[in-house]
Amino acid sequence: MTMLDVAIVGAGLSGLSLAEKLLTYKPNIGVFEARERCGGRILSAADPTLGFTADLGPTWLWPTEQPRISALVKRLGLTLFPQWDCGQSLYHVQADSRPVTYIDTQTHAEARRIAGGCQQLIDRLLQRIPGRVLRLGYNLLSLSDHGSYVDLTFACDSTVSTIQARQVVLAAPPRLLANSITFQPALAPGLLSLMQDTPTWMAGHAKAVLVYEQAFWRQQGYSGNAISSYPGAVLAEVYDACSDDAGTSALFGFFGLPAQIREQYQDSLPALIVRQMVGLFGPAAANPLRVVIQDWSREPFTATSVDRIPVFEHPAYGHRALQLDHWQDKLYFCGTETASRSGGYLEGALAASDRVFSALTL
Repeated sequence: MTMLDVAIVGAGLSGLSLAEKLLTYKPNIGVFEARERCGGRILSAADPTLGFTADLGPTWLWPTEQPRISALVKRLGLTLFPQWDCGQSLYHVQADSRPVTYIDTQTHAEARRIAGGCQQLIDRLLQRIPGRVLRLGYNLLSLSDHGSYVDLTFACDSTVSTIQARQVVLAAPPRLLANSITFQPALAPGLLSLMQDTPTWMAGHAKAVLVYEQAFWRQQGYSGNAISSYPGAVLAEVYDACSDDAGTSALFGFFGLPAQIREQYQDSLPALIVRQMVGLFGPAAANPLRVVIQDWSREPFTATSVDRIPVFEHPAYGHRALQLDHWQDKLYFCGTETASRSGGYLEGALAASDRVFSALTL
């Protein structure tokens, strides 16, 4: 069995950016991903027949406040464009009343989107990582410390395989790791409790994208922004999701309904969303070409049962214990929830990978 220098578990932005940088110094590495795709919570919906691409995970970045993601976008040759905010925004306080209009030029004043969707970050990074490094469909079951190396046991298809590595980086949400992996020896109770108490950013939430033939709201003088604060609103927030070249005409929204209610009314959600859009924007919203729903609370490699309880305040991320090495320099935690600044965001994922990269190459 070949011994890896570093095994990275998780092929999201944090894990892939770490792998890309690390290859120059330690080419004998492996990246293991439980899903059959890379990106983690970065996911773009695309339909070539309808000619649209839309983000189902992260959508925005803020270049003036987030230097790492801005630098990566530039290095990968990607293009940023501003979030569309022109026109009247809508505020809906009661389901049986008409929404009121207001002008909002501040909410997304500094926000930018990536042309082609955030998935472009993952696709461009993968172009820089040799295929031999990446292994999809590897679900980590356990880690065992053997002093000079670590055994990683994975479920892959219908088999169980063990990989050995001198160092292991867990680039996945701490709560998910605490609930799905057996550690031998067991982690300290305080560390395990900390991991379980660290909310996974957006894990309990869901997004919807409505694709239209034309951006009728723009033609009617609306920005596409709509806040629905009344109880029972299907989408609590709605925003313009058109592409920079107007090739995609779409709206997207964050669900206001909690995970249990979304599950109960799963088959009815598209119709309920369309009805809400008609209430906001009028009859022109009645016939979307497609409605796409991404419920992250139903993703087993993102959310646990605890994550089904909605978190609306931004958690305090970056606990010191999740930034230290464990098992005598053989085990590291890496991921946006471990970042002390911009935790939960794309910037936080890169901050975490920079921290671990520095530790591994000292």
